[in-house]
Amino acid sequence: MLIDWIALGIFTASVVACVVIVWRKLPQLASIRTEAIPKHQHQLRKQQILDQRLQKKLGDAEAAVLRALKNFFQSVGHVGQRVMKRLVTLEQEYGRKVVQQQAIEDPDALRAKVATTLAEAQAAMAAEDWIKAEQLFVGVVSLDPKNVDAYLGVADVATAKKDYVNAREALRFVLKLQQDSEAAYTRLGHIDTQEGKWADAEADYLKSVSLNASTASTHFELATIEENLGNLDKAEQAFQEAVKLESANPKYLDALLQFGIRQKRKALAKDALAKLKKANPENQKLEELAQVVKEL
Repeated sequence: MLIDWIALGIFTASVVACVVIVWRKLPQLASIRTEAIPKHQHQLRKQQILDQRLQKKLGDAEAAVLRALKNFFQSVGHVGQRVMKRLVTLEQEYGRKVVQQQAIEDPDALRAKVATTLAEAQAAMAAEDWIKAEQLFVGVVSLDPKNVDAYLGVADVATAKKDYVNAREALRFVLKLQQDSEAAYTRLGHIDTQEGKWADAEADYLKSVSLNASTASTHFELATIEENLGNLDKAEQAFQEAVKLESANPKYLDALLQFGIRQKRKALAKDALAKLKKANPENQKLEELAQVVKEL
C-alpha cells in the first residue's frame, strides 16, 4: 500500500537520525586539533568538519541500507518489483534526508525546503505528471511526516489515477493528523461519488459542509448527490446555497435551472432562468430554455 512505502521512507529517515546522534558522539571528533586556531575560527572550522562528515555519514549509511533492501527484494523476483521501484525512489531522495538532518538546527531552512518541494509537486500535478508529483509529495513526507498538504497531494495523485484504495488510505491518515479536515472529507465524498456510493458521499459532504459552509462547490456536489438519493427538497436547498454563495456563476445557475426542469418545478426554473440571463446573457441556449420552462 502507498502509505506503507511512505512509512518506509519515514522509518529510513528515523534510522538516519539515529546514525547522526551516534556519530556525533564518536570519539574521533575529540582528535580534531584546534589549539592553535583562534576562538572565532575554531568554531567555524569545527562546524565545517561536522557538516562534511555528517553529509558523508548520512549518504554512506542510507545508501548502504537501501542497497541491502534492494538486493533482498531482487531475490524474491516478481513480487518485489513494486517494492524495488519504491526503493529506487527512496535512494534518489536520500539527499533530501541529509537536508532534513542538517536543518535540525535551522528550522527555517527545513520549512523553505518543504515549501519549495510542495510547489514543485503541485506544478507536476498541474502538468499531469503523476509519477513526478507522487515522488515529490512523498519527498515532503520524508522531510515533514505530519505535513497534511503532502498527504492530500498523495491522495489527489491516486485519485487522478483512479487508484481509490490508496487515495482513501492517504485521506484516512490526514484525518488522523487533523480530525476536522474539510479537504479530506470533500475528497472522500468525491471518491464515493465516482464509485456510485451515494449514501457515503452524502455523509462525507455533509461533514465537509458542517466544517465549512462557505464553499459553493461543496453545496453543488451535495445537491447532485441528494438528487440521486431522491432527496429532492434537500437537493434544491443545496443548489440554492451554491447559488447564494456565487450568485453570478453560470454553472450553478444552469444546474439549478436544469434541476427545476427535471423536477417540473416551474417557479424555481423561471427564477433560475432569469438569473442566468443576467449572469450570462450571451448564452445561445437561453431562448430554447425559456421555451422549455414555458411548457412546464
